[in-house]
Amino acid sequence: MPRSHKKARSTEAQQYRMSALVEISGVSRDMIKYYLRAGLLPQPRKPRPNLSLYSDNHLLLIRLIQRVQQQTSLSLPDIAEAFRAADYDPTTIEIELLSEKYHAGRRDFIIPFEAEGKSNVGLNVPPEFLAELSAQGLLENTAQLDESQREIAGLLWAARSEGVPMSFFQSARATLRALAELEVKALIAIQRRQLHFSEVVAAVTGTDRIINRWIISEKTRQARQMFQRIIDNSEKALATVHDAIYLPSRVFRQRFRIDAELADLGRTIASKPGDLDALYSACRACLLLADFEGALGFADAALAIDADDELAIAGKCLAYAMNKNLDQAQLYAKKLEEADSRHTTAMEARLLTLLMQAAKLGGVTDTTEMLKQTVDLFREPIAAPPKDEFDRFEACLLQARANTIFPDAINAGPQAIRDLEAMLEKLEANPYTALDLPLEGTRLVYLVYTSFYLGQLHEAAGDAQQARRYFEKVIQLDPSSNFGEMAYLKLG
Repeated sequence: MPRSHKKARSTEAQQYRMSALVEISGVSRDMIKYYLRAGLLPQPRKPRPNLSLYSDNHLLLIRLIQRVQQQTSLSLPDIAEAFRAADYDPTTIEIELLSEKYHAGRRDFIIPFEAEGKSNVGLNVPPEFLAELSAQGLLENTAQLDESQREIAGLLWAARSEGVPMSFFQSARATLRALAELEVKALIAIQRRQLHFSEVVAAVTGTDRIINRWIISEKTRQARQMFQRIIDNSEKALATVHDAIYLPSRVFRQRFRIDAELADLGRTIASKPGDLDALYSACRACLLLADFEGALGFADAALAIDADDELAIAGKCLAYAMNKNLDQAQLYAKKLEEADSRHTTAMEARLLTLLMQAAKLGGVTDTTEMLKQTVDLFREPIAAPPKDEFDRFEACLLQARANTIFPDAINAGPQAIRDLEAMLEKLEANPYTALDLPLEGTRLVYLVYTSFYLGQLHEAAGDAQQARRYFEKVIQLDPSSNFGEMAYLKLG
């Protein structure tokens, strides 16, 4: 493309012998000599017959040759021709590379010619889809499409197959028309004196390419920032899901000798090899006390006895989910779904995994169906007949969680409050042995859970006085825990 003025040459103050140019550029001596013979590089300065000196321009051009090879499909002879046309000026070549001028086969002149209106490009787009595009205003004419219209139709057909609604393109097209008007005005306003018409067309087209690349880069940057905000918000939502899980504080564990109790439990289980009920009980105790490693260990021991044991699989699923390891939790949740297990622990595991998955994907994809599955599952295990005290307590807590997370869908707040108050009364009136619980720590954890959920449900029902009473119980039991911190916030 002829240029209206010479661009400033790079300084040639720095001079290199061939050995230095090889070392700095990383290109072999033979390749540099080939570049010189092929016209990819200008000849070096020769102050005397046996001395060749290369400049910074040579170094820049060698790097540009590599970039053009990486970013385009041009052959070395084509690159040589382009470099000669640019008079070996690195600045000119850099701008032309940025504008995508060197992309072979492009026919993107912004100023139209009759010759550009004819096209033999044929894309396999159904005629009915072309008619639909015309009706929606996305194509001006479907009788005889030019090359750009065929490309647009093909891109829209591909987008349709990816699930992108055509309404998006209708809205975007209106915005793009205003953007196109701005660009045309800017291009016309550029002063280009003493150029032939064909030279003006080429110059305008090169500038248009630069603008197009800016639009793509800026749009991508902004979309990336928006997705980052969505991902950040999804991570916050994931943390909110886990706000329904009580994590005993270090102070609580020391105060009630939790770790010592767990160690005693491990020794007791070791003395009963093959006792599946004891392994289930120990796994659930560990889950309540946030000892996820211990829970996995007891679940694995049960699976070593029966590889298809649903309660052991549910224990592993819950341990991974409560410890925020969604990938592993999903593996075991899938097994529970395939087995269609209705045990309370299995349903809890599937529910938590679904909620975590929805929270992680929230904003990035439509999670409506996933949340609907969660609501449906929340309804099922509440009515399932529990077979022991553990089951009865877990079913009660599950109903409470359902009404705190999906109050409108479940709509059983008063019943949940009555069941929780009965559970709390039983927990306060009996030692853990009378309740058939494995540890005193498990009874205390259930006290925290029931008090916290009662506070939430009474708050939702508008009974601030009762809510305060239960939040104070949480603080008395474990003020340093996540539930204790939330209770403090509720009390102001």
